[in-house]
Amino acid sequence: MGRRFVNLVVQGARGLYSLRRIPANRLFYPSTRAAEEATAKSQESFRAYVEEHGGRKHPGLHTMEMLEKLPRSTFAFEPAPVDRYHLRGLDFACVLGDESKILSADNRGNTVVFDADYSSVLTFPNLISSKRYNAISLSIINNNGNNSNDGCEPPPEDGLYVMTRSPDPSIKNGCFEVLNYSSRDDFREMTPYWLSLPPPPFANYPDADITSYTVVDGSTIYISSSKSEATYATYAFDTVSREWRRLGSWTMPFVGKAEYVPELNLWFGLSARHPYSLCAFDLLSNSDAANPPTVQHTWVDLDIPRSWLPWNIHLINLGCGKFCIAKMFRSIAADRGSGCSSSSDNDTIDSDPIYTNFAVFTGLHMVRGHGKGNDDQGGVRMIKHKSMYYQSFDDYIEWVI
Repeated sequence: MGRRFVNLVVQGARGLYSLRRIPANRLFYPSTRAAEEATAKSQESFRAYVEEHGGRKHPGLHTMEMLEKLPRSTFAFEPAPVDRYHLRGLDFACVLGDESKILSADNRGNTVVFDADYSSVLTFPNLISSKRYNAISLSIINNNGNNSNDGCEPPPEDGLYVMTRSPDPSIKNGCFEVLNYSSRDDFREMTPYWLSLPPPPFANYPDADITSYTVVDGSTIYISSSKSEATYATYAFDTVSREWRRLGSWTMPFVGKAEYVPELNLWFGLSARHPYSLCAFDLLSNSDAANPPTVQHTWVDLDIPRSWLPWNIHLINLGCGKFCIAKMFRSIAADRGSGCSSSSDNDTIDSDPIYTNFAVFTGLHMVRGHGKGNDDQGGVRMIKHKSMYYQSFDDYIEWVI
């Protein structure tokens, strides 16, 4: 079953956060044929725009649909107050159990869950240790259990694994923990609790930094670190035995989080070699520990002008091979004084100057290929649907989940 919404955590004035939900179907046409016809029309408009401007100007946002305003706020909330010497804010926000339940944690370790379907708020146990801004989170759902055990046994636990993105040697024992819970029956069958876990092996190094992470085989977490030669490696954490092992002196071929699509038996992530492009790979086919997994396919989902500066990118798995790629941009036009990238007459002029932050949401559908066309790479095809942009003035999108 596919996702119904793309969840946005938006920070507004005075540090007030809000949860906004974009219906996922707004990013998709009703059929593959309609999507392909719209893509062909958009490409023709792109070429016509470039030709009209002598091949020296990028259409920018001209060929996209505008999202004039975000959906109304489902919840508004603030982080816990802190003393005047520390800024308050959220360390991370993520989906818990299903797309309607959003867990947020502030920089004091306070956690709360918002249930968007029932418009309710659940207070959850505090983190053992705060995880700092932009901590990584991965959910592992126990799909082997059911509620037909006549009440004699507790339901099987699900796990939300949270880790500091840059483990600090001085507090390494608090950098990794798991929230054990049961999402069945709305968390009522057992009390959720946090449990401290062994830190990654590279946590002893002060320059350690997690660059990519994902779940493999449903119960193993892979993470890569590439900040320095000492930490350049990929490790696996077995959530059953709760032990780390080193996979090899290589890093996974993507940045951020990768998502597994069982229908295609592939992982999808944002390419490390081709920034901002989607790539596909098989993490289980690598039998040689000396070499990283091979990227099997790469697609460009959005042609980005040089005057757009991507600063935050989210890949959201909507299920059934569908994705939303949310790309946040800062315009550097203001720094350049115009849309030009250089003083040379032969240089390409980028899109019209944009002086605000903005986001582009793109709907993609990855399907089995037919062996034809440029988008069909080795049996996997990318069908591009809608690209919508939103310009922010008094707020900005902190997380897309």
